Amino acid sequence: MSLSDNAKLFYFDEDYQAAKEFSQVQLESADVAALTKRAKEIADAKNLLLPDADALLERCIVALLGGHIVLQGPPGTGKTTLAYVLAETFNATAHLETATADWSTYDVIGGLHPTSNGGIETLVPWLGHVPRAALECASVISRHADAEERKTQPYQAHWLIIDEFSRAEIDKAIGPLYTVLGGGGDDVPLPLWFGDSEERSAVWLPKRFRIIATMNTVDTNYVYTFSQGLSRRFQFVYVGVPQKEQLEAELEQARISAAKWYDTAYGGQQYKDTYAGQDFKVDDFVANAKVAHATSILLNLLSALRYGDEATNRPGWPLGTAQVVDVYRQLALRLPATGDTTDALLPALDLALADRIIPQAGNLTKVQLDATEAWLQAQKLPRTLDALQHLRMASSTGY
Repeated sequence: MSLSDNAKLFYFDEDYQAAKEFSQVQLESADVAALTKRAKEIADAKNLLLPDADALLERCIVALLGGHIVLQGPPGTGKTTLAYVLAETFNATAHLETATADWSTYDVIGGLHPTSNGGIETLVPWLGHVPRAALECASVISRHADAEERKTQPYQAHWLIIDEFSRAEIDKAIGPLYTVLGGGGDDVPLPLWFGDSEERSAVWLPKRFRIIATMNTVDTNYVYTFSQGLSRRFQFVYVGVPQKEQLEAELEQARISAAKWYDTAYGGQQYKDTYAGQDFKVDDFVANAKVAHATSILLNLLSALRYGDEATNRPGWPLGTAQVVDVYRQLALRLPATGDTTDALLPALDLALADRIIPQAGNLTKVQLDATEAWLQAQKLPRTLDALQHLRMASSTGY
């Protein structure tokens, strides 16, 4: 088959089952070592610091070579960024959908969508997230397979990332996809009961197609659980916080990420107008003495609270790197207005911790909250301490 991009897209749009021709094409490489090395390079370029990175990335690569994957762990640990890293590693494009409690088979598989045609209300077929992504994947595969068209389609596949996977009642919403993802016996297409023709009554999921889902394991009061049958259709990989020995590297990467954000958003003329006509430089922020003093306090906080205490059986508070980046962003915003002393940024750090970190403590146990309060009482962070005490009071009284 040799068709133009538009013709192929139109072809699959009119005849979903025509994508079957490309459904048996496997991923181009199963070189675990090479793919893991590439994933590490991409993650490093995105300032993504992962715990036991080589082993974690290898587990993800092996899981994706075999099928679909769920990245689970605390919020702020880089799961969504990692999902894009993995897609890029396999030379696949990807788009993201965020699951909600309202999801049904209509969202995942599709259904009939009301529309108006010449003033007459009618129902037309609408493809859900999975078959739409699968058809896009088949289209990418078809264009990539053509020697001429590969020049404009260098990617080998298209994948679907589902963020906050457990916020939807997936066991109900997944519908007939449950069987298709089973992976046992002969391949079967995904039936579309709402198809308006035989050609549009089913979709074949390409063997190159993958679903990467992310799942927050902390907010258990606001999410759904999975059946064992559904869990078997995905490989679950835990993405935790960086290890204790990675703290200094983590905080450096967090400073770099925050500084790059600030430079992109506000590092132009507005910064010059505010800060004595000087240019904002990422390296200068990372090495700034006031930022370094704030970093020493953040290092102390994470060392004391994140990893728990075996002697007292106190579990750790798994604060993610993303929350630390949020703190550094606030420091970057407030830095121009601070004085020249090394501790001049301390009030800004106090406000950032009160506003960005303490609200994350709502699900902590009493033992964890006691440890956090004890640590704060030894610091010069009165606003953060007040915020924690207010959170504890609100939790116990409802005010």
